Amino acid sequence: MLSILSSAGWDNFVAGFNDFTSAMTKFFTSGLGKIVLFIIVAIIGFILIKLFIKFLKKIGKRIKLDQTVYNFLITVIKFVLWVLYVLTLLAIAGVPITSLVAVITALTLGVTLAIQSSVSNLANGVILLANKPFKIGDLVEINGVTGTVVDISIFNTKLRTANNEIITMPHNVTINNPIIDYTSLEMRRIALDVSVSYDSDMTKVKEILLETIKEQELVLQDQANSVNLAKMNSSSIDFSVKVWTATENYWDCFFALTESVFNKLNENNIEIPYNKLDVLIKSNEPKQIEFTPNKKKD
Repeated sequence: MLSILSSAGWDNFVAGFNDFTSAMTKFFTSGLGKIVLFIIVAIIGFILIKLFIKFLKKIGKRIKLDQTVYNFLITVIKFVLWVLYVLTLLAIAGVPITSLVAVITALTLGVTLAIQSSVSNLANGVILLANKPFKIGDLVEINGVTGTVVDISIFNTKLRTANNEIITMPHNVTINNPIIDYTSLEMRRIALDVSVSYDSDMTKVKEILLETIKEQELVLQDQANSVNLAKMNSSSIDFSVKVWTATENYWDCFFALTESVFNKLNENNIEIPYNKLDVLIKSNEPKQIEFTPNKKKD
C-alpha cells in the first residue's frame, strides 16, 4: 500500500495536477478566461491592498516612530502597491506594459528633476522627523531666525517669533544650518556684563552683585552662580554675572536681575560709566577774532 502511495499514486497525482494547470492555463488565456481572471485579480488585489494598509496603520500605533514619518512611509507603500495593481490588471487585459513602464519612468524622472528642490525638502524632512533635533513647542534658532516651533511637516518647519510672526523654514535650510534649541534642557544660564567706573571699590561692587543674586527668587541658588572681574576697558571695568534659572523663567529672571543690578548700584553710589565728553577751557578771557574779507584786485 505504501509503495502504491509513494510511486503510482504520486505519479497519478502529478499527472492530474498537470492536466488541471494546463486546463486552467488554456481557460484563462482564452477570451472569457481573461475576463474572469481580470475580475478575480481586481477584487482580490483590491481587498488585499486595503487589508495590508489597515494592518500597517495598526502596527504604526504600537511602534515608537514619529507618526508623520510613519504616515509618509505608508503613503509611499500605498502608492507602489496601487501602481503594481494597475500594471497587473493592464497586463491581464493584454496591454503591452513594457512601453507603458518606460513612459512612466521617463515621466517620473522628468517630474523629479522639475521638483528637485521639493524632493530634497521631502527627504530632509524625513531625516529631521526621524532624528528629532527639536519638537513642537521648543524655542529654537535656525539660520539666524529665533522662534517657537508650531508645526513640523514633511516639507518645512513653521516658527512663531516673539512678534507673533509665522516664519516657514524649508527643511533644506534647516538641515544645512546649526540648530540651537533653547528649551530642550531644564536649566539655562544668564550671562550679564556689568560695567562700573575705575573709581569704584571693586570689593564692594562684587559684594553688591552677589547680594543682588541672592535676592532673586527666580535664580537657582543651589547652582554655581558667580560674579567675576572679567575685563578692564579703557573707561570702565566689567564684571561678569552668571546665574542659573529654570528654562521657562529665563526672560523673567533676566529682566528682573538687570533691573535689580541697576537699582542696587545706584543706591550704593556706584558709578555706571557712559560715553561723555569733558571739555577743558584753559582761559576764560575772551578773545577777539577779526575777519577781513579778501579784496578783489582791479
